[in-house]
Amino acid sequence: GNLSKDVTDPQLYEHFSTKCPSLQMVKVIRDPKGVSKGYGFVSLKEAMDCARAIREMDQTWLASRPIRVKRSDWKERELKTVQKKRK
Repeated sequence: GNLSKDVTDPQLYEHFSTKCPSLQMVKVIRDPKGVSKGYGFVSLKEAMDCARAIREMDQTWLASRPIRVKRSDWKERELKTVQKKRK
């Protein structure tokens, strides 16, 4: 959270790839006009990298702001649950 409006997916990836070798993907969330909503998601394969990211990357500077790193509270991670809601 607290991402600057000009942060791109490649910048976010680069920022986390140095500390998290199991980094899978990143996504900056944008509105329909393409403007950043100020937050994004980072997917890590290893639980230890997740803990390290929360501990070491929280409040680090990316672009012009200190970012907030926390575990996602998104509960609909199961593909079947998401597919049911779309119907």
